[in-house]
Amino acid sequence: MLQPLSAAEVAERCQSPAFRGGVVSPTSATVQPARLALGLREQLLAAGVEVYEASPVTSFQEGDDSVEAKTPGGSVRARRGVLAIGSAAKGRGGPLRSRLTVASSHIVLTEPVPEVLEQIGWTGGDCITDSRALLHYFRTTPDGRIAFGWGGGRIAMGARTKGRSEVDPSVIAAATEHLHDYFPALRGRRITHAWGGPIDASPTHLPAVHTLPNGRAWVAAGYTGNGVGPSNMVGRTLASLALGRDDEHANLAFVDPRSPRVPPEPFHWIGGEAIRLGILKKEEAEMEGRRPGRVSSAVAKVPELIGFHIGR
Repeated sequence: MLQPLSAAEVAERCQSPAFRGGVVSPTSATVQPARLALGLREQLLAAGVEVYEASPVTSFQEGDDSVEAKTPGGSVRARRGVLAIGSAAKGRGGPLRSRLTVASSHIVLTEPVPEVLEQIGWTGGDCITDSRALLHYFRTTPDGRIAFGWGGGRIAMGARTKGRSEVDPSVIAAATEHLHDYFPALRGRRITHAWGGPIDASPTHLPAVHTLPNGRAWVAAGYTGNGVGPSNMVGRTLASLALGRDDEHANLAFVDPRSPRVPPEPFHWIGGEAIRLGILKKEEAEMEGRRPGRVSSAVAKVPELIGFHIGR
């Protein structure tokens, strides 16, 4: 259960000119995604599962009685299949090209700054997110650094990231400036690392499992940057569907849901970027205590008017 915190109570945990209040979730936890993935891999190998890495799938076909995945080194046939390809499901020919938006999220990492953490009182290891639509998320590391992320990266036209979703200098620069707005004592301190990645965002802000036309394969996507937790639940659903089980996991509401479709390109990219910039301008004004402009406020309301959910 969430527990409200006053501005003073928030400052006891972490002082920032950006914080005006908050809530704490005492039963929540954090995980290191890479360690989680490697741990799952280790368990699969121990159970005798064959894992083929560095084998890019060049095509996937669903027939009447089987599915086939082709790679440069050969092909694999099976009675049923699961596509877990993230933002690639939006790409040209992708099974969810009309149901996803691909944007980017970037993280900047500071040099060790333990004295700053002591100064602002952020010594309890709290993982923090704000409540903006283009949210920020940040935490400390064991060696006293701050990892600061921003989910406000550009929309990728047709899901063609061209490397910008992984490393976009302008988004990295903006995230760094936001870091300094939140923690002014970090101005002049080094940023040692920066990276990003594509996010497959769904119109409902919820993940979904979709059945492909012949009913022998399924694709899951739309985690919208929140995949570490929900992917466990979605994985159980995919397992039940692939094994033909008619159980509670196979009949959850996110299996073949009715959800809004995104417009075709280039209208999707043009509209998505306009909405992103409108939300950004509106939130920047609110952060600075200014009244948002009429145009940015109007554009920021468009997603709600057309049934799309953006933000937390």
